[in-house]
Amino acid sequence: MHPAPIDGEVLSSWLHRIAACYSTDLNLLGDDIGFTLGRSAPDDIDVAPPHGMIDVLTERTGVTPDRLRQMSVAGWVPWLLDTLEPVPDGFDTYTRQLSVLRPGGKQKTREVPWWRPWLLSPRLPSRACPDCVAATPSPQPYLLLWAIPIVSSCPVHGCWLEDTLAARGRFTVWEFDPPTPRPAPGHILTLDQRTHDAFAAGHVELPRRRVHAGIWFRLLRTIIDELSCPLSENRKAVSDLIRQIWAEAGYRARDGQSLWYPYEQQPEMVQRHTMEAAATAVMLLENSAITGSGSDAALFLPSPHSVISDGTPPPPPSPKIGERPSLRVAFNAAVEAARINHAEARTLFDLATYKRNGADDIHGVVNAFIELGIPLDFHHASSIANLCNTQNK
Repeated sequence: MHPAPIDGEVLSSWLHRIAACYSTDLNLLGDDIGFTLGRSAPDDIDVAPPHGMIDVLTERTGVTPDRLRQMSVAGWVPWLLDTLEPVPDGFDTYTRQLSVLRPGGKQKTREVPWWRPWLLSPRLPSRACPDCVAATPSPQPYLLLWAIPIVSSCPVHGCWLEDTLAARGRFTVWEFDPPTPRPAPGHILTLDQRTHDAFAAGHVELPRRRVHAGIWFRLLRTIIDELSCPLSENRKAVSDLIRQIWAEAGYRARDGQSLWYPYEQQPEMVQRHTMEAAATAVMLLENSAITGSGSDAALFLPSPHSVISDGTPPPPPSPKIGERPSLRVAFNAAVEAARINHAEARTLFDLATYKRNGADDIHGVVNAFIELGIPLDFHHASSIANLCNTQNK
């Protein structure tokens, strides 16, 4: 007996709900399935489950391995991050391949030891949507996206995520004093909805085109890096642009930081302000209020205007003044017009049957119209038959 995992639920949350069905805890459940789960178990298994755990859970519950893998960060390699293990050039590889606000190839090379995109060390944050939690019975599911500082709000309920004031996946404090949901601004919700789409559908719809989830995660992290870099590293025009974005977001440039730290090592409040600045930058780009110097800034511009045809064939080009169209061009134009206009078809039929004597001639014209795709409903079949009979008299 076990509850089904909720879409987007993190692995430790699902195991906690299974344990609750048997009135036990996560540690004892781990012993039952053959894994020792200590105090740091939620962080450990939500980042990377122990080797063999996915296979055991699949055998015990029937949930597919692919779905279980996606309930931890490790299941999102290489989309969310290139590798789970830090690599020496990982920062530049992840954040410098794309460019939006700054020209590509102009960034200062940085070596950030033990860096992994989006992941704090040694813990994951404990945030949740008050409305989502209030709408579900205890023990409430906890979503993977709440544990990664890549979103700030819940697009479903339109509110900010709030600190749970307890261990991740526990809402004991909220049971006595639930937080009041605070509406999040529209540009924040738009940005977070795209990140939700990346996790749920594997792609994101941008104004110019659809991009893969892996591109979206790196594109967003690139914008964050561009907004966080020391202003002295940029040309004046780029520095002015970055100051403008931060001012529009309502904060000092770089949120007043005197030293540079990667986003993952920033205090939680600075992270939230940085994400607000990123959402502001995307909004300004899409409104054409600013112009990014990077090669990928065009992804946030609307598609070039194009007229969608209603299916009506375009008219033939008109001859230049003084130029007489060839007989073939004139004939093709008359046929095209007759195919879509009953009056033109009637005129062409009358011209083709002018001084034609005999039913065979009339039938020959009718067959020609059929071969050319010109409808004959401009003239009832009975009328054509009468015309044939008249010509035979």
